[in-house]
Amino acid sequence: MKTLRRGSRIEKLNTFLLKRFVRDYENVHDSNVRASYGYIEGALGATVEILLFTSKLVIGLLTGSIALVAEAFHSLSDIFSSLIVIFGFRFAKQPPDPEHPYGYGRFEAIATLVAAVILVVLGLEIASRSIERLLDPTPIALSYLAIGVLIINIILKEILARIAIDLGRRIEAQVLVADSLNQRVDSLAAVIVILGLIGASFGFDRLDAIAGLAVVGFIFYTAYDIARDASNILLGKAPSEDTVELVRLIARSVDGVKGAHAIQVHDYGVRKVVTVHILVDKDMTVEASHDIAHEVASRISESMPGATAEVHIGPAYKLKTGAAPRVQRPDV
Repeated sequence: MKTLRRGSRIEKLNTFLLKRFVRDYENVHDSNVRASYGYIEGALGATVEILLFTSKLVIGLLTGSIALVAEAFHSLSDIFSSLIVIFGFRFAKQPPDPEHPYGYGRFEAIATLVAAVILVVLGLEIASRSIERLLDPTPIALSYLAIGVLIINIILKEILARIAIDLGRRIEAQVLVADSLNQRVDSLAAVIVILGLIGASFGFDRLDAIAGLAVVGFIFYTAYDIARDASNILLGKAPSEDTVELVRLIARSVDGVKGAHAIQVHDYGVRKVVTVHILVDKDMTVEASHDIAHEVASRISESMPGATAEVHIGPAYKLKTGAAPRVQRPDV
């Protein structure tokens, strides 16, 4: 996916909206600020999708194009997706409680899964109608109005995609990046529908139904892609090598730490919990090793905003010759 350059028009637009509607918008690790980013993206998406759904459905019914009607219901699913984004961020920002000590940040991933399910259900319905039209083709008159609406759809979808990408990257929210993918898939689907309409107007009646099935393919692919990413978060995907190395370097930067291993990062949206086992001199007192562990936890929190650290301590042993260290892990 193409990276937006700094100072782009989309970035300036987002910055204008954030300054206008979000207090302290640069504090992206605040749960309320993070939720506001999601509200803006969801509200913009829902507004645009309502307009597109209405126009596509009306024109599709007037022209008899199953592909355009399919596109209308695809837009309807995107309305639900935008609402899910809004409610997902609304629930995710709730503070921790006794039953959920790490907060509700993973609700963003749950919202993403719900959006994927909605896409699959609507995709099956559209596939059924397209197959019926494929078996029993109906002539379609070329509608320049329909093509015009689809071209506008492509432009608006690309703008929404870039807005979602920029906002998602600012707060590192996978649900917004996933929504941007959905927008771009919609643009490709609209291109296929245009080709189907043009082909059907020249007597290739089944081309409209084939275009409808192609749209279904895009819908299913989008559902699979965003569901996979959300599932990885819910199932506790292992941290990247870069993240593990960062935690290890932070831990080793503290005086007295001989090594760091068994590093895990548990993702809870705006909150992250880092667990790390550190090795200290085997003759060190409990009090001194506790102070080192506390310092490691503090540095991790400072270097990784939104993260808290759980540091476990174990003794480090060396060979009597003083050669290469041999690390034992009795604490694992």
